[in-house]
Parts: sequence; C-alpha cells; structure tokens
Amino acid sequence: MNDLTEKLKKSGGLRRFVESLLDRIDRTGNIPGSFSYSVPAAADADAVKWFFGPLCVNVTGDKVSLNLRKIAGDPDEFVARLYQALGRSRQNLKEESQSLTQMVAELLKKVVPADSAVFSEYIHSELEKLQHNRGELLSLARQQGFAVLEKHLACLQRGLRFLEAGSVPVRLSRFGLEVNGDTKSCRSGSPLLKTFARLLYQFSSVIRQEVDLSEPQNESEKLRLTLEQTGLQLDGSANQFQVFGNLVFSKNAERFDYVKKHAMLGEPVVLTCAQLEKAKIAEVPRQVVTIENETTFFEYAQSADPSQELVICSMGQANRLLVKFLEQLKGSVTSLYHWGDLDRSGVLILDSLRRRSGCDIQPLKMNSETFLANKGKGQSLSEEEKHRLKSLLQRRPDIICNDLLKTILAHNSWIEQENL
Repeated sequence: MNDLTEKLKKSGGLRRFVESLLDRIDRTGNIPGSFSYSVPAAADADAVKWFFGPLCVNVTGDKVSLNLRKIAGDPDEFVARLYQALGRSRQNLKEESQSLTQMVAELLKKVVPADSAVFSEYIHSELEKLQHNRGELLSLARQQGFAVLEKHLACLQRGLRFLEAGSVPVRLSRFGLEVNGDTKSCRSGSPLLKTFARLLYQFSSVIRQEVDLSEPQNESEKLRLTLEQTGLQLDGSANQFQVFGNLVFSKNAERFDYVKKHAMLGEPVVLTCAQLEKAKIAEVPRQVVTIENETTFFEYAQSADPSQELVICSMGQANRLLVKFLEQLKGSVTSLYHWGDLDRSGVLILDSLRRRSGCDIQPLKMNSETFLANKGKGQSLSEEEKHRLKSLLQRRPDIICNDLLKTILAHNSWIEQENL
C-alpha cells in the first residue's frame, strides 16, 4: 500500500487520473468497465500506463483510456486499495441521493397538512419539484444535512402560522423568539426574514395582489411591501403616525384629550400603537386630510383649523396602524382627503390607502389643474419611469387621478408635494 501511495505522490497527473476514477465510482456506485481522462503531459500519461499496466491502458494524444476488465485480480479489491492509498472512503452518491430524496419526501408529506395555508402551499410546491429531483428544500438537505432541513421547516411553520393568526403589530425581535427562540434571527434584512417575505408573496394571493398593485420597483421594495401586509413592525415608524386636530378618544372609561390640547397650541402629536390599542373615538373633526410628506404636513398644520379638520402625516405609504385608524373613523367623519406628490408613486399611495382602509378618500390638489399651475417646478421623468407610467395607464385606465397621470406623461415631468 505504501508503494501505491508513493507512486501517486510522484505524479500529479497520475493522482488526478485516479481521483477522477474514484469520483466516477462514487457518483455511479459501480466500477466502470472502462474509464477515460485527459492527461496532457506525456510523462503523466506514462505514469498512468505503468501504474495500471501497459495491457490495461491506451494512450491517444492526451487522452488516456483505462480498461478495468483487464486488471489482474479482483477489481473490487484493487479499487479498495486505491481508496486507501488516497485516504478516501468509497461512497455511493447515487444511492445516497435517492435515499435522501425519499427521506425529504416523507418529511414533507408529514408536514403538508399544516395549520398555515402559505406553508402548506409551499410544501405542495416543493413536493412537485421533488418528483423531478429538484427543489430548494432538497438542495438544503443535500448541502447542509437532513437535520438542518428539519429545523428549517419547523421555523418556517411556526413563523408563518404566527403571521397568519395574528393581527396586532409585532416587533421583529418578538417574531424571532416565536420562530426559533432567537431575537436576532429575523432582523430587518436577515436571510430568514427575506425567506418569510418571499413565501408570503409567492403563496398568498391576497398579499401578492396588494403588493403588485403598489408596483414595487425592485425585489427589495417588493419584499418590504410584502412584510408590511403582516403585523410585523419593520422599524419604529411602523407603529406610529403624526396627527394634528381636535381628536379625543377614550380607553377603559377614561377620556384622553391631549391631542386636542396640543392642537390648541398649534402642536402636532405622535400617536402610537399602544395608545390607540382598544381606544374608541370620542370626538373628531368632520374632515380628515392625510398628507404624504412630513414637511408639507407641518406647513399645512400651521394654517389648519383643528376644530374643522384632522390632519395626519402618512410618511409615504401608510402603515397598518394608520390604516386601522382610518377604518375606525368611517362612521365619524364626512369627508376624507389625501394629498401627495404629483407623480405615479403619489397616486399609487392614494390608491393603496383607499383600498386598504375601505374609505372613500378623495385626492387633494392631485389633479391636472394643480399640475399645470405649477409645471415650472417639475422634474423630468426618467425613461424607466415613463415606461412604468404608460404601463400603469394601459393596465388600469380607470385608476384614481388618471387625468393627472396623463398630464404628467404628456409634460414629461413630475412635481414634489413640497414644491407646491
């Protein structure tokens, strides 16, 4: 055996030839009758020839062919000596792969009747791919082991069940605890959180439809919009909004009028999820105005009459707390308006707010007349944005503010709300 080891050490080409032969045996599980491999150096080709014997080897150019049927003695015994000389253990990767595939299939069939619709749909999809020896779960088992797959599936099932069952806002650290007991596992941008977002988008038609209507511009924005459809608080702004006006609410038979008192001093107030939880509206102006951008919100509030209108800053796309708050206001107010940027994104924010809240929110200063009166303050549309705008009007010709969108496209410019 030492003699074989020494010979393999002396010739790199011989060693590579033998390594490739053993790789082939591992892949197929069988010793082939013949084996060919490219050995460019003549000295290495000679080394292969004299290692196995001239009667077993044929050299044609840089191609060296080995006829294992002509090797003297038992081929299995000889191959076993080669494995030992290289310090390797013989494998049957084909058989192992088939066995692993069967194990994965049995595991997936066991978890498919889950109490999470998204998880169940995902497992069904992976089972179909498994029939063709494909799928990300099979790949995970192959790369990291069956035990890792079991743990991964348990985390996904717990997390998706938690998201589908709950409606109250949840911090990412709390969600991580629910998933795998680690507060840091589902931080913003983490691979596991991205996996949850991807599965929710792919296997929840309700979430996918809402996200698609918002027309995310890239994968990152799509995943963020997906997670915003859940109760997860992606950052501090997810569970609060700013408000100005004579708002009074009650909780546990106690009246809270600090928003109104601050409004009398010309001061907006930040309302949080904790403050509004189980609160009932006791007093509110008959008109509500939501404003997309913070700068415009503060400027508008300075001249607003707090007894006549409640002014709210949506900070772009409204969070779940604001949507829920608007739902509460339905029976208490007579008119709702939204004022945003005069561009495609501004219109989509209004469109989303109307759809998600179920309120008949009308546009404020988001029309062709306002645009034309301020067109000198506009910024040119990029070619990509023009394409998106044309596509939106073709797909949804009756979208709210469609007249504004047509005017924006015709003048090849958009206007920030702050410039009005």
